[in-house]
Amino acid sequence: MPEGLLQTTKILVAELWHVTPYFLLGVTIGAVIRTFRLHVRMRDSLGRYGRSAIPAAVFAGVISPLCSCGAIPIFVSLVSSGVSLAPALTLLLVSPLMSPSGYTITAWELGPAWANLKLFSALFMGFFAGGVTWLLDKRGFFGNPGVLTVKGKIDIHAPDCPGELSCNCGDQWSNRLARSGHGKGVIFLAKAWELTLMTGKFTLLGVVVGVLAEQYIPREWIAGYLGEGSVRNVLLVTFFSVPLHVNEISAAAILYGLLGLGLAKGPALAFLIGGPVTSIPAMSVLATMCRRRVVATFLGISLAGTLLLALSFQWAVDRYPAFSALFEYAK
Repeated sequence: MPEGLLQTTKILVAELWHVTPYFLLGVTIGAVIRTFRLHVRMRDSLGRYGRSAIPAAVFAGVISPLCSCGAIPIFVSLVSSGVSLAPALTLLLVSPLMSPSGYTITAWELGPAWANLKLFSALFMGFFAGGVTWLLDKRGFFGNPGVLTVKGKIDIHAPDCPGELSCNCGDQWSNRLARSGHGKGVIFLAKAWELTLMTGKFTLLGVVVGVLAEQYIPREWIAGYLGEGSVRNVLLVTFFSVPLHVNEISAAAILYGLLGLGLAKGPALAFLIGGPVTSIPAMSVLATMCRRRVVATFLGISLAGTLLLALSFQWAVDRYPAFSALFEYAK
């Protein structure tokens, strides 16, 4: 084996070894949430929260282990069932940004300060999205035709579910075990295995990309284009991240490699937020099922919130060296 490839393999194995405890902790927390259906209970009760629906949606989104593609069917199901647009859109935006496994893996990849910053960003984006959508809805921006381009109530598990929202949740091993009457312990182990497979591939992908980036991307290239936290660089990363299909878990691993190459902190946060929230597959489904004003609102809120957070963060780390030092993390 060539020496360069051998060295890269050793680094990759070491990275995977170190991430394993955090990965298993996140899987365990996620499996508990799924076994007792805590996120489903919160989601299904959004319509009964009244004025507290937006905070409830933020909380449900933070604990929900869903990516953007997985959150869109939930969003469509909610609004077709009569839940107002503000909490539904809040849940759609927050779910891909934060999950228990995403938090623990980010804490390992980038350090607790970055994990807490991502949690704060998810909370901010949720309340920002909920507040803006509520104000627009109150002023009649979305009009009378409603949110969706399809008619009637949509249940993502119904036999007549539209093709864009079809899912195989009922065929999952853990759900088959639950229908067969197995206890919570068995269901928990099945949920944990499913989460291991689902999040494991993103973790592996992110670690591989991060290691390769750190090994082979010239530091001078990163420093020359994205090494400064200028408004131009933040804008560049934000708009570049929009079409990427980056899971929150793989985003943290990729970001670790880029930070090691000299990526500035503001653009780094823009990538950490913008990558998971918007992607071409997710946005195409949303555009198929929803009216244009809803899609434009979601995209506009995502971009505006990302830019506001990234630029504010870059300003803070530039102005306060002690604050910036919290985000200087090395394993």
